[in-house]
Amino acid sequence: MKTAFILLLSGILIGAGVSIIWRDIRKRQRGAFVSQRVSRFDADPEIEITISHGADARAALRRNAAETVQTDEAPATPSAIASVEERWAALQAAIGAGVDNTNAALASVRLFINASGDASWSYRNKGYGAYRRLLLDGESLGWLRLELSPQGELRASVKAHKDDRAMINAVAEAPAEGLTAARASALFAQCLKPAAVHAARQRSGSEAEASRLAWESVDALVTSALKATNGALAQAGASLTALAPPAWVQELRRHRMTLSVEVNGDDVARMHIERLPHEMEVAVGVREPHLADLGRRRRIPLDGMTIHGLAELIASCAWPAIARFKEDRRQA
Repeated sequence: MKTAFILLLSGILIGAGVSIIWRDIRKRQRGAFVSQRVSRFDADPEIEITISHGADARAALRRNAAETVQTDEAPATPSAIASVEERWAALQAAIGAGVDNTNAALASVRLFINASGDASWSYRNKGYGAYRRLLLDGESLGWLRLELSPQGELRASVKAHKDDRAMINAVAEAPAEGLTAARASALFAQCLKPAAVHAARQRSGSEAEASRLAWESVDALVTSALKATNGALAQAGASLTALAPPAWVQELRRHRMTLSVEVNGDDVARMHIERLPHEMEVAVGVREPHLADLGRRRRIPLDGMTIHGLAELIASCAWPAIARFKEDRRQA
C-alpha cells in the first residue's frame, strides 16, 4: 500500500514538471524580444527595410504603377474617343466640299474619289476616319483613307490595290483646326498628286493608241489625195513633201502629218494634216509675219469624204503660198 502511494505521487510530480517545461517553451515563442545589448547595434543608414504585405497589397501597388505610366500607344479613354468622333463629324461638311472640288479638277484625267464608307477607328485607336475608293475610268485603283488623330491632325493616305501600282501611294497631313473646303482640297491635291500623274500617263497612252488607230483608218485615203494633189501642182513646179510619218502630238492629243510646201525646190511653207474625231483638217502657215494672210485652215467632214474632195481641200490651202512665191520670183 505504501509502495503504491509512493509510485502515484512520483507520477504526479513528473507530470507537473513536464507541464511547466512545455508552458515555458510556448511562452518563449510568443514573447520574442531583442536584448538591450543587441538594440544598441549601430545599423547602416543606407539599408532599406521592406515589409511584405501579402498578395492584395502587391496587386494594389501594380495598379497604381500602371495608372502613373503613360505611353504613346496607350488606348484612348472613352471620353477622348467620344471627343475625336464628335470633331470628325463636325469636319464632314468641309471634307465633302473638298472632295467635290478635287473630283472636278481630276475629271480631265478620269480620276474620281468615290463615296465615303462608314467611319471607324484605325489599329490601336491612332485615328478615326473612313475609307473611299479611288477610281480610274470606273476601275478601283486603290484606297483613300482620311482620318483624324487624337492630336488634331487630319491625315490623308492612298494605298494601291496592286504592287505594280505602288507609285500612287502617298500620305499628306494638315491641322484639322479651322478646316475649310479650300484647305481640304489642298490636302487631297497633295496626297493624290502621284495618282493624278499615273492617271494622266494612262490616259495619254490610251488616247495615243486610239488616235493611231483613227489615223490608220484614213491613211490610205490621205496618201491617195496627196498623190493626186502633187500631180496637179507639178505643172506649176510645186510639190508637197511629207517630212515625217504621222505622229502623236501630246499638246493636241491627236496625230498629225507635217509636210513641206515647195516651189522649184524651195521650202516656202508648212502644211499640217490632222485627223479630228469627225473631220479632217488641213492648215498651211508661212514663216514671214508679213505673209500671214497666206495662211489657210480648212476642214472636211469624214462622213462621205472622197479622195477627190480631200485633194481639192489640200490644193486650195497650199495654192496661195505657192502663187505668191512664184509671183515674187517673176518680179525678181
